Amino acid sequence: VAAIALAAPAGLSEPLRPASTRHQPSASVHRPPVEAPVLDPFRPPPADQPWRPGNRGIEYDTEPGQTVRASAAGTVTFAGSIGATRHVTVHHSLVLRTTYSFLRDVTVRRGQRVSQGQAIGTAGEAFHFGALFDDVYIDPAMLFRAIPVRRVRLVA
Repeated sequence: VAAIALAAPAGLSEPLRPASTRHQPSASVHRPPVEAPVLDPFRPPPADQPWRPGNRGIEYDTEPGQTVRASAAGTVTFAGSIGATRHVTVHHSLVLRTTYSFLRDVTVRRGQRVSQGQAIGTAGEAFHFGALFDDVYIDPAMLFRAIPVRRVRLVA
């Protein structure tokens, strides 16, 4: 029996492990969704107080109307408004999804397959990029480099 073990992102005490080998994370390296400087990097709240302040993604210094692109191939599972702001969520595997927030325009629809680098919308006055592994926010910058994946053998 084989399983996947990933190094834990900063701020997590345990390594990330998919629930089963069916839920393996995408092996592709993601690309930043915009070409712009980072205004505010990932700053998780304390692990024992996840409701506390922090930045659960990356805020970029974009220009309003700047094209926002999918960081990797996947399926759009949300594309629309939450309150007065527009957002897109792309699932890349059963356990990994990325979020694109505070968009001016959305150019994709729910259920649509997108390829890496495909335009999904345009930035509004601000732009925030997030990533979740299962339901845990992780530093999206980790997706921009290859994560060593090691096969381990489980013994019963």
